[in-house]
Amino acid sequence: MPHAWQQRSRFPEQLYPGHPHNFTPLRPVRTGFSALDRAVRDVAWESRFDLMERRIEPRYAGAECIGTPRRELQDGLVRGIRVRPVQNPFVRMRPAIKYRLNTWQSRNWKQWSPNLCNVRGSRRRYRVPQDIAPYKDELGEWHPPRVSGRYKADIEKQYYMNSLPWVWANDYYQGKLHYMDREPHGLKRWYRKEYRKAQVAEALKRADEMIEEYRKERRQGKRLSWVESIVKEFAGDQLAAPYVRTQKKPKM
Repeated sequence: MPHAWQQRSRFPEQLYPGHPHNFTPLRPVRTGFSALDRAVRDVAWESRFDLMERRIEPRYAGAECIGTPRRELQDGLVRGIRVRPVQNPFVRMRPAIKYRLNTWQSRNWKQWSPNLCNVRGSRRRYRVPQDIAPYKDELGEWHPPRVSGRYKADIEKQYYMNSLPWVWANDYYQGKLHYMDREPHGLKRWYRKEYRKAQVAEALKRADEMIEEYRKERRQGKRLSWVESIVKEFAGDQLAAPYVRTQKKPKM
């Protein structure tokens, strides 16, 4: 029986090719909210194991040809803005980099797995996420992770090099507040005035409807006339209901 992470998911293809997230909107997108705005603010909603199936093996193109115009790598770009880290194939293959690729098991991309990872300078494979989190022994005592923070960062880098997000972060499914969505700094009167202008502009769009509601509310709030009060007094509330309006005091 294959494990859950070995079974292929049945999710639809992602909207952005090569992107581990699926940016298909789960709710209507507001007016003025572009694909780029979604890409930088979107929070993953699929299982970690389904996301890890979308791994893209790193490729190395070597140095570019002489005379080739330089153009930014288009992977992970939305409207010219990078929304996720990607592995740059046009890397200068210095001896230090060649040594890592030829010797370190953590850079052996043909046999790399997101669930069993090596760390740099070692041939031991660690289970992810079991070995990067504190664990409890048979006596109930807690112990620090088997992988130190230094090598945990190396495993995280391997995920990024394979075009995978770091799905084992504590706040991965919570997301982070985009810096453009934060409360603006400065004096409050600066942005309270602009907020008030936006409210007025939004209210003016339905001015006719609001005026009609106001007139209806004011009319219902008026006290009963002498004729209406006499009819209500002699006929009673039940018989006079179709002919006498009901007084409703406006909400304060």
